[in-house]
Formats: sequence, C-alpha cells, structure tokens
Amino acid sequence: MSKTPSTSSKPEKTDTIILEFGSQKKDRIRDLREGRGRLFKKVAQAISELQEAGEVGDSVQPVIVIVKQKKSNKGLWD
Repeated sequence: MSKTPSTSSKPEKTDTIILEFGSQKKDRIRDLREGRGRLFKKVAQAISELQEAGEVGDSVQPVIVIVKQKKSNKGLWD
C-alpha cells in the first residue's frame, strides 16, 4: 500500500482590488448591487485594464468597492 503525499492547504496570495468612486446616487448603487449599470461597467473596465497591464491574474476574484450615497438636494419645500 502506498500513501499519497498530503497536499498542504496553504492559502494562496490573492490580489485585492480597492476601487473608490466617491459619492453616487442611490439608483446607481442599487444597479451596482444588481450587477448592472454605469458603476458595474467601471468596475469591469478597471479589472480588464489591470489584467491587460499584467498587474492581476485572469481569475482575479476579490473586489472591494467603496461607494458613498450622494445626499439629496431636496429641501423643505421641494
């Protein structure tokens, strides 16, 4: 009987991407959560640019997107 060598389950180093888009309207934030819209396209474009530059691998997964909801300009009489 031969024993197969156990593979060590060391965590691989993953590429973390942090994108900050500043203040955005709540509709754009909702669209981003649903996987569509202008912000989602910006995230996809940023990832593809990093892949083309060779900064991240083809199977990059971790994405952290920081967004702040833009305050409404509606006043008391609007």
